[in-house]
Amino acid sequence: MAVSSSTIWEVRTAGADTNGGGFVAGAAGVDFSQQDAANSGGNNSSTADAVAVGTGVITSVTASFTADIVGNVIYLAGGSGGLAAGYYQVTIFTSSTSITVDRNVAAGTGITMNIGGALGSIGQLGLALATGGVRAWIKSGTYSITSASTNVSGGCFTGTGPFYVEGYQTTRGDRGTKPLFQASGISTFAIWTMTGARSFICNLSADGASLTSSRGFLQRGLLVACHVANCNNGGFVVSNSHSLYRCTATGCATISPFTAFTQAVDCVAYENTVAGFSVAATCIRCISDSNSGATTDGFITTAQLATMIDCVAYGNGRDGFRLGDGPAFFENCIAESNTGIGFDNVNNSAVELMHCAAFSNTGGNTALGTGFAVTSTAFVTGTGSFFTNAAGQDFSLNATAGAGAAARAVGYPGVLPVGGTGYHDIGALQHEDAGGGDVFMVSVTNAQVMDRGGRVGY
Repeated sequence: MAVSSSTIWEVRTAGADTNGGGFVAGAAGVDFSQQDAANSGGNNSSTADAVAVGTGVITSVTASFTADIVGNVIYLAGGSGGLAAGYYQVTIFTSSTSITVDRNVAAGTGITMNIGGALGSIGQLGLALATGGVRAWIKSGTYSITSASTNVSGGCFTGTGPFYVEGYQTTRGDRGTKPLFQASGISTFAIWTMTGARSFICNLSADGASLTSSRGFLQRGLLVACHVANCNNGGFVVSNSHSLYRCTATGCATISPFTAFTQAVDCVAYENTVAGFSVAATCIRCISDSNSGATTDGFITTAQLATMIDCVAYGNGRDGFRLGDGPAFFENCIAESNTGIGFDNVNNSAVELMHCAAFSNTGGNTALGTGFAVTSTAFVTGTGSFFTNAAGQDFSLNATAGAGAAARAVGYPGVLPVGGTGYHDIGALQHEDAGGGDVFMVSVTNAQVMDRGGRVGY
């Protein structure tokens, strides 16, 4: 046997990496992992007098076991037999002095047995998940990453998965303030590495502290509502047909924070010193804002087919959208106030601009070149800013004639060949008509997607 794949692990800043840390979902006992400290005193108490005889039976004269312990993971270490530290699942309650765990324990006396309490680091979580379980919850707080090694206490996380890991603020599932994983004094690392194709990571924040070769998330699977800051070797490096939703990145350098992904939806890159998005796939409703540097673009496409729908490039150091060697399709995208060109077909690639818009790009709104297939349909050239308050990171459309109003209800596809007519806005955010229902309209500054406040839009 081994620790059950139904085990759910808990991580807290006030936890400890020698706590039990987990509980098997659906077990008959009481979950002791959703607390900071291991049990001390009373029933099911942690102790240093546990005895093992080489089987799965553990005895203690002081732990005072009850049936509530069944399903809990306990941490065993040390003793006269030199037991290697490890996590064990309690499967059977026998008596107040005897329980059975999921596998044999090396014989010894005076074994330390910690019952209950959350883990204290994501490095230890990686080690724990390797013993069993696929799901973990991490409570909000700041976790210091002080080792570039993986799956060690205080280190980075790596796992093959599939795993489901989600951060929460007060109650599991609330998707409130993200737990923050902040690197310190290390180099050449990725804070989170998930190699399992079906992994799911949600509501976490990673800060590389601008350290050498720092990465936030090296991920296969799905990332939702995550944030990276100050990574200089890629914030989100996601590959192999996997996606990013409502993720944000700032303060990154050297390599685009969004790179090597298949699909990015509702994501925002702001105030980096490299291109916000390096795109060889699809971006939908993404925003690249105020990324600085003479060669810094909002979005740069690479040598594969790139598709960008409802995206915004604003105030970037060079071009808003810069096309690489591969063909690219743009639908309902806006380039505004970029230092270079709004839409720059620098390599004369095949390009299609459908119902896009531009205003006040220093180098010109478009330079479509002479690619073998270059089309611009229903392009809108603004006479003023399209946005409610771009300087304040609110990219909803204003109602000014020739500006935001000119981008409302004129987006692609308009009249479909079969199916009817739509009235889509150009840009990332749709306007609300007078008398309409509760339409979710966000500003970049206040939305959960930007990790700058409360839970918005969930």
